[in-house]
Amino acid sequence: MKLRDARRRKFYSANDLGEWADINPGTIYAIEAGRELPTLRTARLLAAALEIDPLQVDEFGAALERLSGERIEAPAN
Repeated sequence: MKLRDARRRKFYSANDLGEWADINPGTIYAIEAGRELPTLRTARLLAAALEIDPLQVDEFGAALERLSGERIEAPAN
C-alpha cells in the first residue's frame, strides 16, 4: 500500500504523522509524491507511528531495495 493510503486509513494528517514520528511533514509529502525515498530510519519511525510493518508500505520497500540491491516482498497477511 502507498504511504498516503496507510496514513489516511488512520485518519492522520501529514502534520499529525510528522509530529508523532518526529519527521518533518514536508518529508512525508515528498515521499508520498515520489520525489524522494525515505531513509531506513524514517521508514521505521513512520511505520511505528502508523502501527504497521514497514514492508507493507510500497515506498519503504523501494527504499530497502535501493539499499540492498535485492527485490523485497511484503509479508503475507
